[in-house]
Amino acid sequence: MKTLLISDSIGLGIMEVRPEPAWLVRLTALRNKDLLAPDYGAMHVAAYLKGTGHNLDVINLVADIHDRAEIFREPNTDPDEISGSTIGKAKAARTSREYLMKKLEEYTPDVVLFPLSVYNLALYSRKLLADIKDACPDCLLVTGGIYATFHAEEILGDGKADIVVRGEGEHTTAELLDAVERGRGLEGINGVSFRRDSRTVHNPSREPIRDLDSLPHLYTVSEEFNIRTRFDLLSELNPADDYIPGAGFLTSRGCPEACTFCLDPAINKGRTRFHSPEYVRDVLDYCAENFTGGSGGFFFGDATFTMNKKRLRGVLAQLGGLPYTYQIQTRADCLDQDTIDSLARGGFTAVAIGAESFNERILVDVAGKRMRVETILDAARSVRRSGMQPVLTFIVGFPGESRESIERTVEILKQNELCTATFFPLVVFRGTALYDVFRQRFSDEDAEALRLNPMSEEFLFASNEFPTREELTAFTEEANRAIFEARARAS
Repeated sequence: MKTLLISDSIGLGIMEVRPEPAWLVRLTALRNKDLLAPDYGAMHVAAYLKGTGHNLDVINLVADIHDRAEIFREPNTDPDEISGSTIGKAKAARTSREYLMKKLEEYTPDVVLFPLSVYNLALYSRKLLADIKDACPDCLLVTGGIYATFHAEEILGDGKADIVVRGEGEHTTAELLDAVERGRGLEGINGVSFRRDSRTVHNPSREPIRDLDSLPHLYTVSEEFNIRTRFDLLSELNPADDYIPGAGFLTSRGCPEACTFCLDPAINKGRTRFHSPEYVRDVLDYCAENFTGGSGGFFFGDATFTMNKKRLRGVLAQLGGLPYTYQIQTRADCLDQDTIDSLARGGFTAVAIGAESFNERILVDVAGKRMRVETILDAARSVRRSGMQPVLTFIVGFPGESRESIERTVEILKQNELCTATFFPLVVFRGTALYDVFRQRFSDEDAEALRLNPMSEEFLFASNEFPTREELTAFTEEANRAIFEARARAS
């Protein structure tokens, strides 16, 4: 049985859809990362399939063919100008699409695996599923990922995908391929939805994987996902960025909190599972041996890297002799002084903290953060005093938060010299608690006008304070500009 996994479909979508404002010059670094970063969830699934003896081929619609840094370089200098890069030309998109169709024709797969996690271009991805099925009508077309998990009914209703893998895909996809190869039905496989005649069948959900160390790590499929090319390109193009393939991974899954803007409560139901310190060291050793020549920074993308103090001590004890400095993200209430001091001694250079708002009522009652503003400020100031850089993120547009409240947040940041901060407009999507509030407030027609882009399943949360998408995004830009100018003056 021939199984083919299609990687980089979101990169192709960015090239073909050209969603605003992705192709502005000032977003070059972020755009390059979006174009070149692989779907890490798909890598985990592929690694498990490979480790359990399943034959699998991967085609990378960006990394296989757009493999030189000059393709991504930005010749224009005006931050608000449209990109003049080669990757931004129509020819680059045509080349990637032609590569996809050629490989489907040459390979004639029995099964096509298509990751569908990203909400920002989800409707585009569903159209691409249709194009793949039309080009390969006899294949079994399987999709999975975060978006697919919450939209299985609509995806199958499109009439192109045959099966949706819901939730964590490693065990489910392996069982699915076994069943297909042996000619068995899908009835006993938890975590799948599928079309049967004119109806959709949703099998029971699968329990999350308890022992994460039982899974082979994602970089065991580095060759299949062309990680070396991605690492070299992004290390050259974005040398100071985080989460460069080959220099980052998640050491845990899940978060115990229930923030209303976050998908994790719906995905992991408040359960957090951790890789052991020894597993973390194995991944670091592999990356240090196979991906050299970058900036020497390594990013741990866990939502709560410092939550489990015993495991954290074990991880820190494993970091000796490695060629890295480290960046993390975590919650402010998981950053006591002993933890901060241990991180600073262990070679950590930056700590990202989801602050969301410095209005305590909004923080607790609307964002569901269960934290005091002073806790965030204390943690950020302590991180800075330790010699590490605190990186704070905020959300503009929470229901009930005024412009004056956000302006006070900006002033507090300036007063505390915490200007490595970024503001984002509030977007909501199915699976988050605030999405339910959004749908109660807005009709289908009004919600459509707030869609982030025509192919997105993310929606800007308008409010009495920001009644239009334009006002919300413009005010977010104002807040970011004020912080950027303060940071520039301080430097």
